[in-house]
Amino acid sequence: MVIAFAYWMAEAGLNPSEQLYASCTDIDPMVADMAFIQLALLGIPAKVVTGNTLTLKANRVRYTPVYYFNDWQGRLEFRSRLDAMKNFLATVAA
Repeated sequence: MVIAFAYWMAEAGLNPSEQLYASCTDIDPMVADMAFIQLALLGIPAKVVTGNTLTLKANRVRYTPVYYFNDWQGRLEFRSRLDAMKNFLATVAA
């Protein structure tokens, strides 16, 4: 689904490597490896986790190269801080 959405974004004139972040988790290491390879080759910034979504146990976490090239870690941290400030201001104003 992530690949189909990235394809749709590209068709709409958007740049998935700049405007899309994907977080994928699978319990099967082979499937997680296949997802990582496909996302990396397509230039989609993603975090691919080999682990169990029910127990939240992660065995391996990988990031695609575009994640690092386009500083997605910094973007996500900034977004987290921005959301925290919005929540704080909403509680102060209420």
